Amino acid sequence: MDVPPEIAFRGVEPTDTLKERILDGIDDLEEVHDRLVSCRVMVEDTTPGRSSGKIYRVRLDIGVPNRTVVVDFKPDGGDEIRDVFQAVKQAFDIGRRRLDQVRERDRDRSHGRDLPPHGRVIKLLTTDTGTRYGFLLSGDGREIYFHENAVADADYDDLEVGTEVRFTERRGDEGPQASAVTPLDPAEVGPRQESSVPLRSPESGD
Repeated sequence: MDVPPEIAFRGVEPTDTLKERILDGIDDLEEVHDRLVSCRVMVEDTTPGRSSGKIYRVRLDIGVPNRTVVVDFKPDGGDEIRDVFQAVKQAFDIGRRRLDQVRERDRDRSHGRDLPPHGRVIKLLTTDTGTRYGFLLSGDGREIYFHENAVADADYDDLEVGTEVRFTERRGDEGPQASAVTPLDPAEVGPRQESSVPLRSPESGD
């Protein structure tokens, strides 16, 4: 971790045993996300003045690159937890789950950058003279023209509206054009990449 952990207590006795339990929880977070930047922990007694039946709040501010994961745990209703060690455990359990979700999302984005440019066929057209062409909708929402001769490793007749393709973009006389248009295997696109390409043209009005 880049910054030493910060631990604070409000109305709670900062015993060595409790501090050790919190440090163990932070170590567990680092096992989930190996790029932990910082971690601030605050343990608070929300029922000061009570001699028994105390309710504890545990807040974690977990810093990872480009974001902070916040856990603000306080039992409510019939789920009251009156043991400070149990409250700390519950908060770190939540923190580990959220860090795992962040790590998975970051990994998906990283894998997406490894893919070649890809898009979805949104129009297949034929001129009066029989020339066939179409338009792709790129991942960033642009319509890109392609000629039937630009289709590679397949025939123009194999394409359908909605077909996922990879392509090489170049600048034509009238705007961007796609070459080397190749249908993608659905497994190569994956659920994240597929959902990033809109199903409809932004000009369709549907």
